[in-house]
Amino acid sequence: MQRRLLPIAVTVGILFVVALAGYLVPAPAASPPVRILLDNKGGKVIFTHQAHMNAQGKACGTCHHTTGDDQNPPPCAACHANKFDQAFIDVHQTSMDDKTCAACHHPGASIAKFSHENHESDYASGDCRACHHDPSIEPEPQKCANCHTDKAEAARPDLMSAAHARCADCHQEWYDAGAGGCGKCHTRDQAEPADPQACSDCHKEPVDQLIPTTTAAFHGQCMGCHRKQDAGPFGDAACGKCHMK
Repeated sequence: MQRRLLPIAVTVGILFVVALAGYLVPAPAASPPVRILLDNKGGKVIFTHQAHMNAQGKACGTCHHTTGDDQNPPPCAACHANKFDQAFIDVHQTSMDDKTCAACHHPGASIAKFSHENHESDYASGDCRACHHDPSIEPEPQKCANCHTDKAEAARPDLMSAAHARCADCHQEWYDAGAGGCGKCHTRDQAEPADPQACSDCHKEPVDQLIPTTTAAFHGQCMGCHRKQDAGPFGDAACGKCHMK
């Protein structure tokens, strides 16, 4: 009887050792996908991830634009949702790696790229009031922050709104681009915030204007790159080259 149970005991022992080893040995990092199936109402898209990696020399930051040299970037859908609803808000807080939080939740942004000197030289006439108010509001041009504060007061807009409105007079295309145009003037602080805040605490635009949906992100990133390289599908007539009916 005992001899008949020996093979069973040996088998159980081997399975136990294998299970224990699998538990103790760290799991290997997830390999980049070869292909990704994107389910879309315009027709499914098979994205050849491996082929694009090879074409970019495995420089992940070329497409995963907030990750720099990170060789294990988050998938696009981690930040770009099909719909920014409560379900996405709940899921992304637990599914995303902490290191990616600062990609969206940043402590602040300076206007280090704004050059007052360059703007002076752009107006050969020396007319400061191309940007500053006329004498009925300020007899002499002064700093915007001398009158505009972080909070709106009666008919006086807050500093951010006043500056954006004035800059948009000349740079409407940057302003219309929403978050995509911020980098023309602003330099973001990449330090990770200790307590991530809601977008609406600083930004007045709806979140789907700050962060493109997956459809808008893929269209902008993919077709933008194809157009720049003059290769691959792009343009309104090329939908069928990616989307399958």
